[in-house]
Amino acid sequence: MAVVRNKAKEVIQIENRTKLKEMEMSVVEKRKRLFSKVDAIENREVVGRWIDERPLLGDKITVYKQAETYYLETWYNDGCHSLDEMISERTDDGVKLEDKGGNIFGEYFMLTASNDLMFCNSSLCYYTAVKHDVEAA
Repeated sequence: MAVVRNKAKEVIQIENRTKLKEMEMSVVEKRKRLFSKVDAIENREVVGRWIDERPLLGDKITVYKQAETYYLETWYNDGCHSLDEMISERTDDGVKLEDKGGNIFGEYFMLTASNDLMFCNSSLCYYTAVKHDVEAA
């Protein structure tokens, strides 16, 4: 029985190592893509900065614009970072920003004429991020 348990532990260890290797590769690839995006948008205009002050969040959000393309950058509390190209559409409420990669929940951002950043879904806008002073950031 000791040998069977030992082999089971080895199998678990192998599975964990394989999964870790997959995760490391995806992180490396994501970082490569992220840095190539940063290089591509050096001449960008800061549209605004906000903080998501909902409980347990505190994410720092920056919207950039280059030519007619919007980018949304997020620094999460855990140190993770994302930079996403957005699809923009002018509406009566402002500029609707949707992740170019898609969102399975149908969520999007609304950038209003008064430079508020609202979090929305197909039914309503449910949160407005707190503006963050660009000079202090």
